[in-house]
Amino acid sequence: MRPNERRRKILELMNLRRYDTMQHLAEEFGVSRMTIYRDFLTLAEEYPFIHTFGRNGGISLPDGYYLSRKYLKPEQVDAIRRNLDNVCVKDREIFQSILNDFAWAD
Repeated sequence: MRPNERRRKILELMNLRRYDTMQHLAEEFGVSRMTIYRDFLTLAEEYPFIHTFGRNGGISLPDGYYLSRKYLKPEQVDAIRRNLDNVCVKDREIFQSILNDFAWAD
């Protein structure tokens, strides 16, 4: 399995499971734990994975965050918030509804 395909499968599994260990994923995909670690470093550039260290550590997705939903990027959220005071009241309500629907709060 190619790295991009494995990462896509990891994303699918994490969206369903919400939590797993790198060791378990390594065994499931037949690769080393280090390979899974590198996969998560790559995935963490785009997705808000939580990496918990220690004996009971693992990888998880934050509560309320789902990969199947589209979210605004942080810079998009910042741009809208910076400009809310500069738009008419009607547009401000629309922009606020966009933030409410698509800005993921961590």
